[in-house]
Amino acid sequence: MAQQGNYVVLFPFDQSTLDAGARATISAAAEEFKRTGSANISVQGHTDTAGNADYNQALSERREAAVTNELVRLGVPAGSINGIAVGESQPAVPTGDNVREAQNRRVDIQIAAPPPPPAPEPAPAPAPVAETPPPPPPPEPEEKLWSFSPGLFYGYNFHDQQATHSQLVGLNLSLDYKPIDWMSVGVEQAGFYHFETDDDGPGGRTVVGPDFYLGDMFYVGGNFGYLYGDGFHDDFIAGPEAGVQWEFINWKVAYDIPFNRDVGDGVLNTTIGTTFRF
Repeated sequence: MAQQGNYVVLFPFDQSTLDAGARATISAAAEEFKRTGSANISVQGHTDTAGNADYNQALSERREAAVTNELVRLGVPAGSINGIAVGESQPAVPTGDNVREAQNRRVDIQIAAPPPPPAPEPAPAPAPVAETPPPPPPPEPEEKLWSFSPGLFYGYNFHDQQATHSQLVGLNLSLDYKPIDWMSVGVEQAGFYHFETDDDGPGGRTVVGPDFYLGDMFYVGGNFGYLYGDGFHDDFIAGPEAGVQWEFINWKVAYDIPFNRDVGDGVLNTTIGTTFRF
């Protein structure tokens, strides 16, 4: 989106990376800056009102930095760029709180008018140059709410049937649904081999529970389910978990407390796997 001296770069929800449409708009702004001989250029980052205000401030800073870095790459001097990020405080389309609005997820580029040159000698006016408008931005991609994570499973059991420690090694599958930006609910199924106990053999762990996201990567939550297999007194379990979701890697740690044991006699387990979103 552009008009003389003013350009608007739009971003997908919760993103600060530049797509082809954004790069075309920034390129047009850089060309106008160099062609007109302007002394400075203003870059101002914004977000919509969806989510936490502090998180939105940081997101607007990343958007401003992405546009500034692209302008510098295209030849605009860094000293001529005045960058600022204002979070959700200056929406282009006024909305209430926690509202997704595509026109508010933006970076405004404003090119200051150059100082007037000294009066030139009369000369014939040049022929006007038709400017090619930048292509419209692509449609906003559909948000993926489901995720599937297969991974490796390891557990350390503080109390088996003989009241001794033992270990669990196997695979874990989890399926999660994210109805809102800061929370998901899911189900997990682990299959493992229980060893270093008098009754070595296969077993399983089936749990459900919510997770609450703390920013882009970290989450905490809880589980409720059933632990069963050789070497166990099978019973219901419950306990907390925490994890890190980075790109396609998902790593979590949980502590399961069987209902037939004391709190200190639970199972500490961890899973690391790959996440597929759909």
